[in-house]
Amino acid sequence: MFAKLYQILKPRPMWQIYWVDPLQLVKGKPAIHREHFKSKETAEKRQKVLNKIVVREGTAGIAFDAMLRADAIAARQLLDVKGHTAMRLVKLAELYTEKVTSPNAPTVAIGPEVEAFLYEKENMDEQSTLTVANLKTRIWMWVNLAKISTLGEITRDSVECLRTRGVDAQTKRNDMNAVSNFCRWLVDKRKIDYHPLAGMTRPKPKSKPKPTFSVEECQAVLTAAGKHGRLATLATMIFTGARPSEIEHIRFIYGRHPLVRIQGGKLKGRANRTVDMLPALRAYLAAEGNPVQVPPLVKYHRRLIAGDAGVKWKPDVCRHTFISNRMQLAQNDGLVAREGGTSETVIYRHYHELTMPAEARRWARIRPAKKVTPSPTDGSLAQKLQS
Repeated sequence: MFAKLYQILKPRPMWQIYWVDPLQLVKGKPAIHREHFKSKETAEKRQKVLNKIVVREGTAGIAFDAMLRADAIAARQLLDVKGHTAMRLVKLAELYTEKVTSPNAPTVAIGPEVEAFLYEKENMDEQSTLTVANLKTRIWMWVNLAKISTLGEITRDSVECLRTRGVDAQTKRNDMNAVSNFCRWLVDKRKIDYHPLAGMTRPKPKSKPKPTFSVEECQAVLTAAGKHGRLATLATMIFTGARPSEIEHIRFIYGRHPLVRIQGGKLKGRANRTVDMLPALRAYLAAEGNPVQVPPLVKYHRRLIAGDAGVKWKPDVCRHTFISNRMQLAQNDGLVAREGGTSETVIYRHYHELTMPAEARRWARIRPAKKVTPSPTDGSLAQKLQS
């Protein structure tokens, strides 16, 4: 079904794209998808993209375009001329692939290709060590599970084992994404003819509420961060929604109208943004001497801060805290999406009603504790100072 565009007025005016995927079933029925946009122009661009790749029912998971129709009709006519009127094209393809080997050398061992793919990711694409290790683990798990030894054994059936593995939906999705990345690289290098995961539906994990810090927890972690020299860094993450990987690319612009320039690094598109500096962040940066840059907050520091504050640090909790509270204060999906470096669809889907308006107003009023200077008239304190 082609994607359709509607205008909706509740909870606020926006544009919705609606389409049905006949190949993805939810409780035995075709899956229904919806995406929301603030501007009509953005929604129309997304609608055009969807309608180009939309899967029509009865086309075996591919768009039956003009070139494919012409190829099928020509093959059918050739078979009919030769007297094979009862032979199906699928049967012909099976007979052909059984007798004729692939021109792309299917006997090439898969091991060296995996190592070459990982080497290129780490050295040419400059992916992090953690990302490369994650890809390596998932790809070799698939190779061993499907018992693949050569490139010629990579088929659509060989990746089907990832969908039937006894793990949760998110792990299946991550496994399929890693293998898809490798197969796309093989196609680009012309080592295999087609992408075996093209058009294959990924498992959809159940959405969980995003973890956030309460106002008290924000104050506790900020206090603990000051003990470890990371107060400005943590305040930046809580009051700008910056990702940990974006901290080294952040620049502060002071003046009559203070701004925060965030560059997404390896992320592209919306991740590069310039946003207003909130009053709470101004106060914390002023307390730290208005730095132009802040030091990184690595896993070691996060563990120390969480231990001192007595909280459980979950991934991206500072980012979720900023976006959820900012959404309650601004009530503007487009503005918050711009400030958070994400899309309006993500804001609409995950960050409505995570916090209450009163809690968000308290969050915006968080300020650093004032430093108390001991009075010299206090006998005990004066004695300590003299000693």
